[in-house]
This record gives sequence, structure tokens and C-alpha cells, in this order.
Amino acid sequence: MKIEFNDGESVDLEFNEAKHQYSHNGEFVPAVTSVLSTTIAKQQFLMPWAVKIGAEWFKDNSEAFSQAEISIEDMVNGIKRAYKKRSVGAINIGRAVHEWCEQAILWKLGNAEVPSMPSEEQAVNAINAFREWVKQNEVEWLAAEQRVYSRTHNYAGTVDAVARVNGEFTVIDFKTSTRIYEEYYLQVAAYSKCVEDIYGEPVDAAYILRFDKESGKFDADKSDNIDVDFITFCGLLVGYRGLTKLRSRGKG
Repeated sequence: MKIEFNDGESVDLEFNEAKHQYSHNGEFVPAVTSVLSTTIAKQQFLMPWAVKIGAEWFKDNSEAFSQAEISIEDMVNGIKRAYKKRSVGAINIGRAVHEWCEQAILWKLGNAEVPSMPSEEQAVNAINAFREWVKQNEVEWLAAEQRVYSRTHNYAGTVDAVARVNGEFTVIDFKTSTRIYEEYYLQVAAYSKCVEDIYGEPVDAAYILRFDKESGKFDADKSDNIDVDFITFCGLLVGYRGLTKLRSRGKG
């Protein structure tokens, strides 16, 4: 797709949906989310969740295990299956919520039909949280799922939404995670700099909107350190490129 910038220039950015990879003029372009997932370890945050899933599985099957109806190997495999099922479920719910929000914004912009509600209760709860946030704020939508590219630093990404929120020019990222992770601030900072290049005006605020899948409530965290967070992201981008070269050298 063609990305047009405020100065009249444009670039053709290709996106491989299956691999979630961007390219420009046939050359690989790092994605913001790939940079962050490669350089920032999140295992310490996911471990308690994995332990909780394992404990729940063991509780449900403890009687069979105590009576030697389930072997140690069966127990390990059962916990692995439970973890994979929950992980895939969380991903699918997150995707359904993002798709609904995108369609709702496009509908507001006159570019789509009214989206229908998904059947999953957790997805509905998260969507209701999104609707409540919109109700509590004055929101003028400008774009949804907008592809962005940095001409200066050669990275790309997809912004969930661009809007004017209570009069402020804003970049918004939607989350359905159990908490707001630190790297989210770096993500919206990286997006913000690309959006500024496209729209030709400084981003006033970057919002991280987390929609709770259980309670139907939202957390709206407004980043006020975009410039500082962007410097940190650029440091990680350098590290990402170094790691990429190191790994390719190791394969050789």
C-alpha cells in the first residue's frame, strides 16, 4: 500500500499478513512490535499466569492423579494443552475485539457497515469497555488500523486508531491484556513519530486503552513522555538490528 506523507512524498509499503512482516522496495522493514518482543523479555510477567493455569488443571484432575489414573507424563501434557488452549483463546478474543473496534471506527467514518457483536462473553465485555470509554470522551475518529512507516529510522507498524480526543491529536492503541506493560509506552511513541510525519502536526497524546475481558471496565493510560520513550525505542531498534545480524552470522 502507498503511504503518503505531509510533504507530498510517498512510499510503497508491503505487508505479508501470514508472516506479519513489512517490506519496502523488496527490503525487510522491522515491525514495531517485533522490535519490542525481541529486545524486551516478558516471560517474568507471563510466568504467574502459566503457573495459575497449571494449578487450575491440577485441581480439576487431582483425584485421578492421586489414584494413579494419570501419570506424570499425562499431567505434564495436560497442563501444556491447557496453557495452549488458554493462550490461543486469549489471542482469538483479542483479535475479535480489535476487529470490532476497527469496524466501528470505519462505520463512524462512513467506510463500513455497523459491526455485529461477537459471541464470546469476554470479547463482548471488552467491547463494552471500549464503548464506555468513547461515551466518556469527546472523540473525533480520523483513521483505524493505519499503516505507518518511518522514513528516518526505517521501521513500520499498524496504529489501531488516530483521533482527536477532547481536542487533542491522539494516537491510540487497544489492548486486552491483563495489565498495561511497560513496552506499550514505547510502542505508541514509535507510532506517534510516524503519525506526525503523515499528518504534519505533533501528536499531543498517546493513549493505551486496556479493555478488561472479565469486568467490562477500561484502563486509559495517557502517555506524556512520547519524546523520551521514542529515544528508548530507537535504542532498542539499534539492538534489534544488531541481534538480527548476529543471528544471521551464527546461521552461516
